[in-house]
Parts: sequence; C-alpha cells; structure tokens
Amino acid sequence: MNVVAGLTVSALRRLDGEARPYYRQALTTACRAAPPVFGTRRYGDIYRATAVNPYWMAASLMMNAQREGEGAGQLWDLAVSTSNESIAAQVRQHAIDESRHSRAYIALLDVAFPGAVDEEFHDQLTTLSPGYNRHSPRDPHPDSPFASPITVDDLIQMNIAEIRTLIHQRLQRPVLLAHCAPQRRGRLTRIIDVLMADETRHIAYTATLIEDFARRGGAREMTRLMRERLSDFNAITLADLGRNVFEST
Repeated sequence: MNVVAGLTVSALRRLDGEARPYYRQALTTACRAAPPVFGTRRYGDIYRATAVNPYWMAASLMMNAQREGEGAGQLWDLAVSTSNESIAAQVRQHAIDESRHSRAYIALLDVAFPGAVDEEFHDQLTTLSPGYNRHSPRDPHPDSPFASPITVDDLIQMNIAEIRTLIHQRLQRPVLLAHCAPQRRGRLTRIIDVLMADETRHIAYTATLIEDFARRGGAREMTRLMRERLSDFNAITLADLGRNVFEST
C-alpha cells in the first residue's frame, strides 16, 4: 500500500475503527495510479532542507494562518448553501475548526519565534481568522464561488487537502521543535497535537460522507473523482515545490 494511503487508513483505524471499504479502496487505487507527491521521500527532504531556515519557517507559519482563514471562509459558504442539515453541520464545524487553526498557527509563531513580528503586524495577523463559532451569521460571502450545495467532488477535494495537511504537520513537528526554546516545547507540542487530531477528524468525517455516497450507487464516480483529484493535487504540489511553498489548508 502507498505510504499516504497506509498512513491515512491507520489514522482512521486508530480514531474510530470504522470500516469504510469503498473509500479505502478508492484511496488506495488512486494513490497507486498517482502516487501523492507530498508523500515522497524527496518532498520530505526538500521540506526539511528548507525549513531549517528560521525566517522561512516563520513566514511559512504566517502563510498557513492565512490559508486556514481563507479555507474557513470557503467551507462556511459551502455549509450555509447546503440544505442537508446533517452534512451542513459537519462542514460548518470544519469551518469553525479551520478558523481556530488560523489562530493556532499564529500561536505556533509566537511560541517558536517570540518577537518575530512587531505588535502592529501581529494584530494584523490575528485578523486572518474569520473567528467563526456556532452563532456566526449563516450567510455566504457576496459573490462567493463557494456558495453552492456541497458535492462529492467537494468532499473528495477536502479529504485530500486534509490528508496533505496532516502530512505537513508530521513534517513540521520536529523542525519546529528544533527551532523552539526548550522551555517552550511542551506548549508547542500541545498545539500541534490538537491540530493533528482535528485534521484526522476532518479526514474521517469527509471519508464517511464519501463512503455514504458510494454506498448509494456512486462508487464508480467516486473512484474516478478520487483518482482525478489526486492527480490535480500532484500537479499543484509540484508547482508549489518550485516556489518552496508547503501549504496547509
């Protein structure tokens, strides 16, 4: 089994032990046909070689905070545009989590690189999170391209993105610990542990919704989309590698 498929299946098994045979087979088949670039040894080596630079690492945390905030807004628009309340509630919680993750990346910046940015810029960074909660107004952003009912294609893209983010966090942890002062490492570890637990939950709920779609007669379409979207992610990841960008979403 491909390493990314294996890590994902193992993480889901540890989380809830739930059988998702259609999803598991589709992910395994897609990873065999288009091995994820973000799961290769070369990808990890490039990341570690780049991330030893503290300035790059600090900038990367700020970029991740921005992307998490943007992703939260996109998920919110999908959720509030979806009539199935069970699905909408799960995606809405995902958006709330991503909003919180944006702040978590700034917390990682503060712990690993205290004083890296001045107070005024730090205040600006905190606005990257939309600050969603269960009581936030359930309206999409004006003219949002994401203000439409969620589809299995959306779920598959979300699922792959969360798998990639979990891989990134596995790579980030030892590098951030190396940058961090010893007395701060406990707090840093706790923040990363929460992030990784959330990403695993996001992979799980999207995998379950994908499984449900397959069981209702959509297995062939789901398998095709999984393969196509993983190929799309590979192309995006290769382009990002050329710019030394390692994105969390």
